[in-house]
Amino acid sequence: MSNIKRINLLSDAEIEDLYSRPCFNANERKLYFNLDKAELKILEKYSTPKTIIYFILQLGYFKAKQQFFDFSFESVEADATYIIKAFAIESPLTLSGYISRNYIRWQRQEILTLCNYKNWVVEYEQQITHHICELLKFYPKTSGMLRHLLDYFEKQQIVMPGYRSLQDMFTAACVTEERRLSSIMICIPQNIQQQLSDLIEKNEEITRLNIIKADQKNFQFTAVRAEVDKALLITEIYEFSKWFIPKLQIAKNAVHYYAELVEQYPPFRLRKLDKSVQWLYAICFVHYRYQQIMDNLIISFMYHVRSAMEASKTYVDMAQTEYNAKMIVDFPKLAEFLNWFPNRDKNLTYEQLNNAAYKILPKEQFHLLSTFLASSKFDKKAAKWEYYAKSSRIVSLYLRPIIMAISLGFYKEDSQIMGLIDILKSHYQSGKNAGSFKLSDELGLTIPKHMLPYLKRNHEDTHIDPHLFEFYLYEKIYHNLDRGKLFCNDSVSYCDIDVDLVDDSMVDKAYEIAAKFGYPKIPIYCGKRL
Repeated sequence: MSNIKRINLLSDAEIEDLYSRPCFNANERKLYFNLDKAELKILEKYSTPKTIIYFILQLGYFKAKQQFFDFSFESVEADATYIIKAFAIESPLTLSGYISRNYIRWQRQEILTLCNYKNWVVEYEQQITHHICELLKFYPKTSGMLRHLLDYFEKQQIVMPGYRSLQDMFTAACVTEERRLSSIMICIPQNIQQQLSDLIEKNEEITRLNIIKADQKNFQFTAVRAEVDKALLITEIYEFSKWFIPKLQIAKNAVHYYAELVEQYPPFRLRKLDKSVQWLYAICFVHYRYQQIMDNLIISFMYHVRSAMEASKTYVDMAQTEYNAKMIVDFPKLAEFLNWFPNRDKNLTYEQLNNAAYKILPKEQFHLLSTFLASSKFDKKAAKWEYYAKSSRIVSLYLRPIIMAISLGFYKEDSQIMGLIDILKSHYQSGKNAGSFKLSDELGLTIPKHMLPYLKRNHEDTHIDPHLFEFYLYEKIYHNLDRGKLFCNDSVSYCDIDVDLVDDSMVDKAYEIAAKFGYPKIPIYCGKRL
């Protein structure tokens, strides 16, 4: 380790906390200095008060921290006094100094045997270094890795080594893991290497990395469009990362950690790292950031669809109020017409009769009044889709670019909604506009027939209106996303639950993996555990 700079695992305060002798309060003394039958039997081997007291002290401290400590009687006076009283030990004339090294060594070996522990020896370094290498694949952050390493020492019942030894092993493991990852990173295709480098290099006033890092500010067109552009910018790298990152054999936790380093570091700091390390951090960042962008786009989609749906309710309420008001205004005309008709001039020609009738009650009001008098309800659905027909700008500016940028899946195969999404995407991906989107009534196979009249601007139209069709589809997507039936596996919050579950092959190896990391009880099923 002489040529490699040791990694600082802990601060001075953390080192002190980890390696310092326990400082017990009254309750802790009662807990840790209590001896069972086996411990009392070993105590019988010691005849002098000092050796008895020292053994109980060493055993209590070991129970608390699984370490041995050098101490004098003066430095632990309160604990020693408690032991003398609790065990009715004849108080020595002078309780000071240390006991002999041989006694200390002998007592420690007795305690190790009693607690079924192994003392630290240099021969364990290779085993522990290898284990740290495995932990780094899951917990590359020092604090997380060290916590699990300490758990491993406890599960393996090995006394923890000194801080310098920990540093050496951790440093060696980090070097090994860095070399392993670098050997994989240099094998990625040159075009992906170049794209990753281009993200970090300062070829313009602002690096592409800073553009991708920027969070979406609001739901306005400019912000949504910028988010779509960011997704398109890194789509090729992301698609490659889905295939490539599993080859790194690192956990999602590690991917997120490397991605967060890119979030924290300014580009000039990243440029100081080795190329392979730059690429590693960048590809993890792109992988995670792309999924966050998908989340943002889906949230934006949900926001604009929900806003349009809420606005349509207001429009329908206003239209119904206007309809009812119009009926009330026309009632006097209807009464006048009914009084006039029986008493009309019988000599009027057909044309004169029509002119006189429509002068009292306009022709277009006949159908409305007859419908109202027949107690037919106001067609709210027709009014709603009339509003959506007027909202085609929202569809083309906000919703369509989002749906074209995200990849959706349905929880069932051969679903009707996925068929409609494919029809929409295939049309616009070919560069065609809405005017050339000819949708016939044959879509009744996937759209309920009772809906088809509402998806036409006029009843006599032969084709479904493309904008109304889009909003019908987007409304379906909204509801299915909200219910969890539709998912986007390229997102963080809207992915299918199966994506977060481990592979079956991992489940089959549960006992092996649990034993490897020192958690043999994890695979035990709840029933057996209880």
